Amino acid sequence: MRARPRLIAAGFGAVFVAVAAAGLGGAFAPAGTLAADIGGRRPGYAPARLDEVPNRQAILRRFWVPGLDDGYDPQGLAVAEGGVLVSAYRSEALEVHRGPCRVFRVDAASGAETGAVDVPPPCGHAGGLARSGDGILYVADTHTLFAAPLAEAFAQQDVRFREIALGPGLIGALAVSDDAAIWLGTYREDGPGQLYRFAAADLARLADGATLTVGDAAVRLDIPSYAQGAAFDRSGRLWVARSDTRWGELARLDAASGAVERRYAAPPGIEGIAFDGDGRLWAVSEAGARHGYDQFLVRLVVPFFPLVFALDPDRLE
Repeated sequence: MRARPRLIAAGFGAVFVAVAAAGLGGAFAPAGTLAADIGGRRPGYAPARLDEVPNRQAILRRFWVPGLDDGYDPQGLAVAEGGVLVSAYRSEALEVHRGPCRVFRVDAASGAETGAVDVPPPCGHAGGLARSGDGILYVADTHTLFAAPLAEAFAQQDVRFREIALGPGLIGALAVSDDAAIWLGTYREDGPGQLYRFAAADLARLADGATLTVGDAAVRLDIPSYAQGAAFDRSGRLWVARSDTRWGELARLDAASGAVERRYAAPPGIEGIAFDGDGRLWAVSEAGARHGYDQFLVRLVVPFFPLVFALDPDRLE
């Protein structure tokens, strides 16, 4: 479900094809800020500087994604008291986009990793992450929704997740929370995806092994193509993160109709997003995750920005 640069042959010919496909501007963006000036644990393969990204003036905080050296690729993001949660899968091969899943917790002030919990098989992508108002952590995988009490998730080693199967037409590519519901979204490149709203109280009553279907959704909403994450702001507007590893965008939607009101350029590879209580928009980017970036030819076309970062929406241009 993730678009990737296609390197069809080795040597100079492949470099030329990949660069031509990405565009010279994206392939050779000027170097940005020093990679050392970022919170959290810097990965061993990081270059000296990050690539320049759009709307840099709106970025308030920047932390390294946890687990980069171990091959984890970030996908979903949620905000919990004093912390930011990031779901990820582990891969060591460029074209392998599934693997063991983990949810990391980082301190929202320093970026230090403060906990982690493994999500059991069949989780293989962990594309969405959401936290319900009744204290349940939801990890959305392609065909399964995993649920566990947030208070227990990082407090013990052996955490029990409920596994809820996703029925036909329902794909756990991204997850969103509001005060009383969890929304699950599909990812499409050739047209609009869909976002489905499920009451948190109904999800809490589902037994382990139950199946959730599109017919259980109270609301269905069309969302833009290439949707990787979504979040509701304090005014009830819906924001959607769109990207592949070479570009990114934030689209602000009317939550009732799904109509796009504004579009803002965003860091490439932007995935999960969530608002905190102060109105900051937190996001995570997978551009530069190790299993792709370690390939020399990929480095020529994929920007390096594997960060958790906070944005001030009022500074977006």
